[in-house]
Parts: sequence; structure tokens; C-alpha cells
Amino acid sequence: PTRDVTICVGICTMLSLASPTACGFAAPLAPRSAVRSASPSMLAVTDLVGASTEVSNKVWDPLKLSENMDESNLKLVRAAELKHCRVAMLATVGWLWTATGTHFEGMLSTSSGVSFADVAAAGPLLGAAKVPAAGIWQMIAAIGALEVYWENKYPAAECGGDFGVPRVTQDPAKFKEIQLAELKNGRLAMIGIISFACAEAIPGSVPFYPF
Repeated sequence: PTRDVTICVGICTMLSLASPTACGFAAPLAPRSAVRSASPSMLAVTDLVGASTEVSNKVWDPLKLSENMDESNLKLVRAAELKHCRVAMLATVGWLWTATGTHFEGMLSTSSGVSFADVAAAGPLLGAAKVPAAGIWQMIAAIGALEVYWENKYPAAECGGDFGVPRVTQDPAKFKEIQLAELKNGRLAMIGIISFACAEAIPGSVPFYPF
């Protein structure tokens, strides 16, 4: 009997060392949502600048996607929004540049015989179709290289769209105001550029266009 007790004690000891949950000594793990709510320093969607600006101070999330996001996910979607905002602002300026008839002089492609004037004459939307395939692939390659470089240097899930550009102010309140201005201009630009495209594709679909 003594030998049996010794063996049992030895087995229980080894099990407890190898797997704390095997003998019931470990406390149950808290749900992921509880862990997030228990951490006071964890970023929440309501902490993001501009999260509730345009919808009566409420977070517009009808699908409740943010409820299942941790801090890295929130930074990732904020980085995606900022990227779309910045691209849309550049696209809007480029569209207006082309719509006014202003264009560079010379040839866009000497091998294909396409000039910048040819692209401008076709309009902002149809003009893109005049760009040779090689030119399109060059743009895709350049953009892809930049994406890989910046993502490796400033990961979106960690930096949230901050590329380390020196801040124009050290005042936190003023900096949040500038961040909000960028978001609001970018959101308007996203609506604007798709409106321009719709107006060109479907004449009369957008009021006051062409302006």
C-alpha cells in the first residue's frame, strides 16, 4: 500500500508540473473581451480621433465590427482609412487638374505615340484608358514597392498610419485638431472623387457637374 501511495503521489506531482490544468489547480482563463475591458491602457474605438465627429457624437459601426477588434486591429483599420483619405485627396486634385484641360507638354509614351495632350483631351476617366499597359504596370510596381517599404518600416498595426513625419505642433490638443482636419478632408475627398467618376460615367447623375 505504501508503494502504491508513493507512485500515486509521484504521478500527481509530475502531472501538476507538466500541465497545471490537468489537476485543476489553474484558474479558468478570462474571455478575450473581458481581458480587453480589464486593461485600462488598451486603445478603444472611441479613443480614435474623428471616430464620432459626423454622426452626433456616436461611433458609426452598424455591423459592430469594432467590438471584436483589439488595439492592433483598430490601428490597422485607421491606417487603411488614412491611406484611402490621402489617396483620394491626391486623386481629387489630379482630377481637377485634368478636368480644367491643364496637362504636361510632350509625350506620355514615345513607343506608343501617346501624348499628354491626347490623355487630357479624352477626359479624366477615359484618359486613363489611353495609358499604355507598360505604364500601368510601372505604376503598380512603384506603388507596390512603396507599400512594402513603408509597411516594413512603419507597420500599420503598430503605427496606425503615422509615418514618422515631424509634427507641426507639440500641443496635443492642436495636434488632434490637425488630425481631425486631415480625416474630414480625406473623407470628403473620398466622396468627391467617386462623385466625379459617377458624373463622367453617367452624365447628369451628379448635380453641378461639370462645374
